[in-house]
Amino acid sequence: MRIVVLDSDKCKPKKCVKECRGSCPVVRSGTEMFEFETPVSQPIIHEHFCTGCGICTKTCRFRALTIVNTPERLDEELTHRFGRNGFTLFRLPVVKPGKVNGLVGQNGIGKSTALKILAGEVIPNFGVHDEDPSWERVHEYYKGTELQNHFQKMITSEIKCVRKPQYIDTISRHVKGTVEETITRFDERNILDDLREELALQEIWDRDIKVLSGGELQKLAVAVAIAREADIYLFDEPSSFLDIFERLRVGKTIRSLIDHNKTVVIVEHDLAVLDYLSDYVTTFYGSPSSYGIISLPYSEKEGINVFLDGFIPSENMRFRDYSIVLEKSSVREKIIVSDEILSYQDLSKVFQEGTFSLDVRKGTIHQNEIIGILGPNGIGKTTFIKMLAGLESPTAGVINQTTLDKPSDVDTNSIEKTLRVAYKPQYITLNSDQTVEEFLLQSGGGVVATSQFKSEIIKPFQLIELFEQPLKYLSGGELQKVAIVATLAKDADIYLFDEPSAFLSIEDRLTAAKIIRRIVKSRNSACFVVEHDIVFQDYASDRIIVFLGTPGVYGKAYSPSSVRTGMNRFLGNIKITFRRDPRSGRPRVNKLHSKLDRLQKNQGEYYYEK
Repeated sequence: MRIVVLDSDKCKPKKCVKECRGSCPVVRSGTEMFEFETPVSQPIIHEHFCTGCGICTKTCRFRALTIVNTPERLDEELTHRFGRNGFTLFRLPVVKPGKVNGLVGQNGIGKSTALKILAGEVIPNFGVHDEDPSWERVHEYYKGTELQNHFQKMITSEIKCVRKPQYIDTISRHVKGTVEETITRFDERNILDDLREELALQEIWDRDIKVLSGGELQKLAVAVAIAREADIYLFDEPSSFLDIFERLRVGKTIRSLIDHNKTVVIVEHDLAVLDYLSDYVTTFYGSPSSYGIISLPYSEKEGINVFLDGFIPSENMRFRDYSIVLEKSSVREKIIVSDEILSYQDLSKVFQEGTFSLDVRKGTIHQNEIIGILGPNGIGKTTFIKMLAGLESPTAGVINQTTLDKPSDVDTNSIEKTLRVAYKPQYITLNSDQTVEEFLLQSGGGVVATSQFKSEIIKPFQLIELFEQPLKYLSGGELQKVAIVATLAKDADIYLFDEPSAFLSIEDRLTAAKIIRRIVKSRNSACFVVEHDIVFQDYASDRIIVFLGTPGVYGKAYSPSSVRTGMNRFLGNIKITFRRDPRSGRPRVNKLHSKLDRLQKNQGEYYYEK
């Protein structure tokens, strides 16, 4: 089977009709292969005329065409297609009743579409896009399979599904009132007080929704979904915008649903949270924005390892040409002999309103070293990073032997006079008509155009195909990758990254960690990384700074310590233990009160290396 996918966001005949009509390889190949509904609409490609030569994909300047050859046996497993030449989804995930079913895969691979189908919001069309789909056809198609019972009960209204959507930033535009009023409105299970306690909503209970932060909106969305009465609960990326404290708190609350004989399906990019939540894991693979294929479910340990290996044994299918193996952080712990690149004495920061104060214990960072920063939201991590970047001035303290006694006496560029600093902020605001290529060239200069930079950084992030795209049309994950690459394009002594994994898929997160580590080491630079993803920090960091305190009131940062010492301090504070997977080397969360969890807590080893 051959699939031709035309990305309507990249195809620009409306923008440049003459150029597309004159040079488009689809148009020039003959009228029998394409058609235009109107003189300026995107071409519609007739796939049965396509020979799969690949010439059109290479010559289209907008990189709007993708040709995918799929095994013939998948013809009978096509579940849904978004119109002619649109994204195609093969199969559906098998849902195990009374369990937490995890879904893992790249962005744009069909996970959210699968959730919508399971929730009954989208009726699969099985590739027949010119006819109205029907549930009767769905029931007939899945007769004799594990999904028959699910769709049969959905058609007869014997089960009810509730879905927590992926994007929560629009909640404040559609829902009015306070947090309490909103949850009360949907509290069909009479668990209002339990949710307030379990999700720690006391601080925002009387707050209006329109002033909530991203993390607070996320917890509200999870609370509303859990409060509703349903048989199957579907959560699309419930850990976004949350720190590690809140991720595990939300995860524990979601997992408690199975104690009430509920079924849970969850899409998650944080491997530690996915492992902590799931009983079974299903892998999505294929070509992002083109097609997605769904595997059979595996146990949570085996399913995540299958995804990291890039190979599905039951299907003898390799969907990635490399395996992801995480190096143990203990292997990197050694005596630091490289030159010191930055030092700071005890620092303090008190905001004029007096609402928040931060104390930072002294520390040093050396060449070729990456310092990971862990802590809850609102504890001062971003403030500390901005002080190192010269964007914030400490109330008192010394950075790099420069006395900073009073904010009024501080030159905000004092650090940059002696050290070149490249800073990727937490919130990315790149909303312009400037293309990705123009922005990267502006940020990094000629180095962006070199073959080495393209092969080492741009290609692994798959940004070549986005070069012609205006920044304002990029998704959150694409913007994040562009911002990381723009930061690495600068020749700096210190790189500062604030939450670089936000909106990224698991593969892109580990790719980002790997690239940051390689570039920092090769340039003899140093790096600070603020990140909530434990797997990312474990993979990238040489040492750890832990931030503790009371969010929004007071923060305390410890001196840099070894990864093991820092992780033990951090995890001991939240009473969560990790073990090391012997196959992939990744950190795994122990189930609460399990035998290994109790053993490690008794030994004081919250971050186990053996």
